[in-house]
Amino acid sequence: MSNRLFNTPFEISLHVVLLLDVVSAAITHDRITAYDFIAVYCEDFGIADRSLNGENGFAFSELSARRNLTKAAIKDLVVDGLVVAVDGEGGILYSISENGRKMSEGFQSEYASRYKELIRLVVERYKDSSDVQLLNAINKQSTKSLRR
Repeated sequence: MSNRLFNTPFEISLHVVLLLDVVSAAITHDRITAYDFIAVYCEDFGIADRSLNGENGFAFSELSARRNLTKAAIKDLVVDGLVVAVDGEGGILYSISENGRKMSEGFQSEYASRYKELIRLVVERYKDSSDVQLLNAINKQSTKSLRR
């Protein structure tokens, strides 16, 4: 049995619940992944002065793994009734359920509050971007990061 907490579907599921509570709209898996990634590594994107989880020289190498973890987390959250999946025009869209909202409101830690604040800033900056544009912004920042 693994004692890992970080970089697991469980950790990402907490992010997804908080994120969807803030977004208050049905969004795609790719948008969830991108918003979460940008919020966690907000310093690299000029969203905040310090990244949520501190410095990480390998942050951009995590994106693919985080995408898979997010997929697993969303699946578990849908099964548990915390997230609702609907068939949208561009694919499956996810939103917070009432039980998910209650769960999110129960998180009163400094980390949860800061994460929600960062998600609000990320949404404000990228709300008019398509999913492809969001992922391109991450890839562009990744390239800049490699040149440092």
